[in-house]
Amino acid sequence: MAYYIKGSGKPLVMINGFRFTTASWDPALLAVLEKHYQLIVFDNRGSGLSSDTEKNETTMPQMADDVAGLIQALGLKKVHVLGWSMGSRIAQRLAIQHPQLIDKLVLCATDPGGGYAVPMTEEVHKLTNLLKLTKEEQSYLIFPNTPQGRLAYAKHEERSKKAIEDGSIPTDLSTSTQTIERQERARELWDQDKTTYEAIKNIQMPVLVTDGMEDLLNPPENARMVACRIPFAWSAYFKFTGHAFLFQEYQRFADLVHLFLESENGAAEKQ
Repeated sequence: MAYYIKGSGKPLVMINGFRFTTASWDPALLAVLEKHYQLIVFDNRGSGLSSDTEKNETTMPQMADDVAGLIQALGLKKVHVLGWSMGSRIAQRLAIQHPQLIDKLVLCATDPGGGYAVPMTEEVHKLTNLLKLTKEEQSYLIFPNTPQGRLAYAKHEERSKKAIEDGSIPTDLSTSTQTIERQERARELWDQDKTTYEAIKNIQMPVLVTDGMEDLLNPPENARMVACRIPFAWSAYFKFTGHAFLFQEYQRFADLVHLFLESENGAAEKQ
């Protein structure tokens, strides 16, 4: 499993989403978070620079086990975890399968699976299944289709390009056709499996659930559903933002994450 570490402080493991690699995180978001936390950023199996097994074993539970293996291999006993998009589903499974490894959990643009989720539109679903996406299609899927949203996407792309050029983030931008197909199958299995929806009501660690109010890939109703299932969960929603709300509003999002991770209220309420 390919990973890199930057920053100092309490470890914060960042789990990425469908098609994405370590190079997909917004450099501005990482720059703010690394002031307070030791960021552990990695490629899911088969993505970017990470290898995969010959047999298809790509499921949300298996990828959660992959994350647990990485945490343990690094000699870490307990970490904060932040999962975005498909990464938030992996993070849910990590909290269910390996709760002893997580201090606090941040779920971004998440859904409950099991057929309970509010689905994306057919138009959006067709775009997610394309093996190659144009810049315009990428922008439409993760940023609002507004002048403000398109500008935010352009700024995100500019920051990423500069960070790659100066070597501050990896260049592992590609995800193979095989991995995309395997991840898509994992998402289908997630939608069929009701066990996570039932199990998240037993999550004990403090949880923050967040989303953009104009998220096309995971409508914010799904994040609300997850937040309502998890005891004492915090939740916050960002206006005029989409799936990549944490990039568009990176400073506000990072401030919220810092407030949550440093707060003792969540843990106190659960004692």
